[in-house]
Amino acid sequence: MENPTLPTNWLAALSNANHDGTTQQIDDAVGNFETENQVFLQKAQAVHQARVQEDDVWQKSQVDPVVKQLEAADKQQDAYMTAFRYINDGYAALPDGEAQKADALVVQRTFKDFKFRVNDGYGAEADKILQMGQNLQTKQEFLTQIGAWQWYVKAAQAAQQVRYLLGERAKTKGEFVKGELKAARRQTDLAIADLYRTIIAMMDLMPSDALTALYTQLKGFERYAREYYLPKGKGEDDPEPEPQPEPDVTPVEPEA
Repeated sequence: MENPTLPTNWLAALSNANHDGTTQQIDDAVGNFETENQVFLQKAQAVHQARVQEDDVWQKSQVDPVVKQLEAADKQQDAYMTAFRYINDGYAALPDGEAQKADALVVQRTFKDFKFRVNDGYGAEADKILQMGQNLQTKQEFLTQIGAWQWYVKAAQAAQQVRYLLGERAKTKGEFVKGELKAARRQTDLAIADLYRTIIAMMDLMPSDALTALYTQLKGFERYAREYYLPKGKGEDDPEPEPQPEPDVTPVEPEA
């Protein structure tokens, strides 16, 4: 075999999901390679540790850390608005001529004008609750007398919390993916590049059928990713150099 090469700059061009899957295949392949070469084993272990860390970070990136808080705030705004509406609807159902009925019908009209539903999306419902406040304030005295206004106030507070949490979800998700996951990917790429250099050295110093088979398998992962995961040409003539770990002066030890 002439001039075997195992470049790794293409890994950086993969999407997060494809990077996670492809590097897992690489980890499995080198983990199944049987050798007593301590340099190979140490560097394969470094790949595995980086992969475990990346996989953990990747899994965490798929779980929104504020979902439970958001669901709780949404349930609160639902419950308070339901109570508020129930009280008002009772007065709207009074016989004609009752003084409070007219006020209740005005409040009822506000719900209809805003097409308010408790099964709207988190943000849509919260926005409606807050926007309805300007209309409802014109009937605040009436709503206070019938015991409904306190529930609107609490619903508005819950709606503000929903809006805050939606903002936090977008912020933390973006920062997480850009920060921790990016760093984890980088460590995996460094570990793989370091191991690949050892594999190329071993193929030169101590070639074997098993080593050639491993090389062929790793090249297969690269070819598949280039063909199916990357835009044509992406990662081939990438100006970014191969990731370089800290220098390792430990010599490659021959097989026993």
